[in-house]
This record gives sequence, structure tokens and C-alpha cells, in this order.
Amino acid sequence: MQKRQQGEMIMHARITRYKMKPGSLDAARKLQDSLRAEILGPPGMRHFYNAMAEDGSGYIVALIEPEEVTPENAGRVGAIWAKFSDMLEGIPAPETFEVIADWGGRQRDR
Repeated sequence: MQKRQQGEMIMHARITRYKMKPGSLDAARKLQDSLRAEILGPPGMRHFYNAMAEDGSGYIVALIEPEEVTPENAGRVGAIWAKFSDMLEGIPAPETFEVIADWGGRQRDR
């Protein structure tokens, strides 16, 4: 892995694939909304994205500071997923990756 330049922020992405049980999408959205503060609460959480298809399959992408990739925060994430256990086909397994490009749509080359 290429080293970062001095002062450049290193971020990690925790990416989780999940599948909701049929008929649970509305309840899952309501529960997610009620847990917003808890989801965004762990130290180092910078962005949270949830993308879901009509069939209930989806991905969570959470951008986090690397020093906050800890067993304690992994436990917090697991506890949040446990609240959805009745709505999920299985408890998902998050994976963590280093972000190697973070480009916004407005920063295109001219």
C-alpha cells in the first residue's frame, strides 16, 4: 500500500452487505431512523450511507477514522445489528477497508 503524504487524512470504510426478510422494509426504515444518534454516535464516524434495493438486499458504507477501528466499536456495531435481527435473513459481517480514493462529483478534472 502506498504511503500517504504528510498531513493527508487516512480513512477507512466499513462495508456491510445485508438482506432484509420480505415484508420488513418499512419496519427496518423506521427502526433505522429511531437509531440515528446511536448509529452516528461512535467516535470517528464521519459518514453513513445505506443503499437498499426493492428486494431488501443492500449495503451499509460507513466512513470512519482508522484509529476508531477498535473491538469496542465493533461491539457497538454488532449491538446495533442485533436490534434488526428479526428483520434480517442473517446477521451481516462488516468488512473494513482503507479508503484509497475519496472524490466528490464536483471535483472533476477540466
